[in-house]
Amino acid sequence: MRNRTVRRKFDEKENKVLLWGLTLGLGAAYAGLCFNDSLWADEAYTMLLVQKPWPEAWKLLISDVHPPLYYMIVKLICTLFGYSVPVVKGISAAFICLTMLQGIWLIGPEFGKKTAAIYIAAVGLMPQLIRHGVEPRMYPQAMCFVTACGLLAYSLRKHRRERGLFWRWIGFWAFGTAAAYTHYYALVSVAWIYGFLLLAFLFDRAVRKTAVRRWLLCLAVSIAAYLPWLFVFVGQAVQVEENYWIEQPSLGTAIRWAGWLFKTEAMPVSLLFTVVFAFGFVWLLWRGITEQREELLAGAAGYGILFLTVLTGVTAGILFRPVFVPRYMIPAAGLAAFGLAVFIAQMPRRLTALLCGLLLLTGGLGYRGVWEGENGIQTARTRSEIERMLKPGDRLIYDYGHIGLVLEYYYPDYEVAYWEDVDWNGSGDIWYCQVFNELTEERMEELGLDRTLKGEYGLDEYSFRLYQIQSPG
Repeated sequence: MRNRTVRRKFDEKENKVLLWGLTLGLGAAYAGLCFNDSLWADEAYTMLLVQKPWPEAWKLLISDVHPPLYYMIVKLICTLFGYSVPVVKGISAAFICLTMLQGIWLIGPEFGKKTAAIYIAAVGLMPQLIRHGVEPRMYPQAMCFVTACGLLAYSLRKHRRERGLFWRWIGFWAFGTAAAYTHYYALVSVAWIYGFLLLAFLFDRAVRKTAVRRWLLCLAVSIAAYLPWLFVFVGQAVQVEENYWIEQPSLGTAIRWAGWLFKTEAMPVSLLFTVVFAFGFVWLLWRGITEQREELLAGAAGYGILFLTVLTGVTAGILFRPVFVPRYMIPAAGLAAFGLAVFIAQMPRRLTALLCGLLLLTGGLGYRGVWEGENGIQTARTRSEIERMLKPGDRLIYDYGHIGLVLEYYYPDYEVAYWEDVDWNGSGDIWYCQVFNELTEERMEELGLDRTLKGEYGLDEYSFRLYQIQSPG
């Protein structure tokens, strides 16, 4: 008996070491993507906003189309560690790690170490999480909060007949509210989590009244906590209704979205894992219903939160105007990874190993692509060469708004403007970053200006031709 107890303790310790080692290893891989200065437009917007003084930053937050919590957290951390791209990318990577750690803290105790390990791997190796997991944006933070809220909802359902659930309710409320203050599609995901939890309570007559009463109290406190931002949300919604950049999705875009989370340069591998992912949902739902197994239905619910979040966005786009793009799946992606982990863990040992190998291959391909993008020499070379050519008083102009934000961040000491807004009679040369060729030769002749091509350059995902226009002043 004593030997069995010792062996059990050793196995538990060995499992914890494995889970922590897996999390730290994947966390180190994410950290390796942070030490660069490559940004696209939304990332540049984040960097520009958090460097503003608090009053100015708050005005920008209110006029933005996202809730404020992410920016507030980033600004507070940057106050301590400095306003640099690696620091802000590191914040995103830290939230990916916190999402993986939920496998140890919340999934392991309820579903076992095997499911926890596969969940950690699924979060760390999902290709689009690798890509967006180090961006200076709010998606990893939103996913962390939504995942914790969903896993605590399951815990509240499973232990509904026990006492001492106060702190789980507090955690469920806190993470749900934090998610709602991070991204609006995280709010949508949390709303569906609340709906699933209510449905689960209604099917249990023994604790229905007590559980539903607690659920209603939690909902009321959540609504009260969100009221301060509700009026801002209405204003932002009106702004989106009047002018927003997202286009109406077609059948083709909807099909592409289906496998977006697993998209890599190797299309056959991505397609194969998408099929596995979709089959996992069908298998969990069928077996969960036919065998009345709560843990399988919980996994299917993890998938369901993702699907219903996407459905909500698409429906809103049809009824009002398009308001959904694939990266808005990320807040619910952690729960989808949980559902995938439950499915894979239920398979026979050899099939589990095969599926984990496929996951590793998919993640490896995704990581390679992101590494090449984040650590490529294009951005560094472009910045160096343009800085060498610029002189005091020179100005930069552009014909594509996204690249304008990037230029504004990289060259804060120079005036950056849209080409139609520039004063052609000012002093200093003008450097035209041409993406769409809106400033044509004919227009140059009308203005009485000449331009000289200096070369083709790139900043992150943007390629452009650089022209020097000598000022007539």
